[in-house]
Amino acid sequence: MFAKRFFFVSAGLLCLALAYHFGAASATAQISGNTVAAASGGFVVAANGNVYADPALISPTNAAQWVLAGNVFSGPTPTSQGTWGELKARYR
Repeated sequence: MFAKRFFFVSAGLLCLALAYHFGAASATAQISGNTVAAASGGFVVAANGNVYADPALISPTNAAQWVLAGNVFSGPTPTSQGTWGELKARYR
């Protein structure tokens, strides 16, 4: 039983070490000095909230530069102070 737990812990540490070795690097974007906050599936989110799409996703012939797709922080969400009665009436 102890050997099995030791094996799983050792295998987990080995996987973490390999993932760090192959994937850990500081990612910086060439977009106005913003650092990359996230990257997934051809999209990159900069630290200021701008989302950039891989040009190959838009058009295979246009591979010049990343395309601004929008901003995550597009502004405040419009809200208004309502009453419980208005809320119940809206969803009935």
